[in-house]
Amino acid sequence: MQYTALFRRLREQRGLTHDALARLARCHRNTVLNVEAGRRVRFETVAHLMAKMGHPSDSPEMATLALLWLEAVSGIDLADPSTLGPARQKAAAYTRSASQAAAALAETVRRAGLSEREIRLLGFAARNPEVLAILDSIQSLVAAAPGGDERALKVAEDR
Repeated sequence: MQYTALFRRLREQRGLTHDALARLARCHRNTVLNVEAGRRVRFETVAHLMAKMGHPSDSPEMATLALLWLEAVSGIDLADPSTLGPARQKAAAYTRSASQAAAALAETVRRAGLSEREIRLLGFAARNPEVLAILDSIQSLVAAAPGGDERALKVAEDR
């Protein structure tokens, strides 16, 4: 069974239409339609809708739906034992590369002598790239103004 069919069945068992679930979850009707059509959606979205239908994160329905969703997005048949070995190998390789990247980042931060606040700001910037775009725009505006670079440095030094 695909996660989309299970999701639809659970929604219908609750007697909810697409519109009713969307209102309950405070999302657009298309969000519900996208889940049921099998379009790419984040699991966070699916979990939110499931919770609004009364299926908490530790429910058997949520666990089943999570596994089916994972199969759909990964292309790995989790019920087939022959695919589990390669899947575990890929996961281990990913974990190793992620660990190596984290170690390299930690070493770079240590060498740069960043403060805890600076590290938190970098983390925030990484999670919110739109903020960086706004700051870049402001910096460009300030730099374009007569004496802009000097004024920006003076303001930064005054703080």
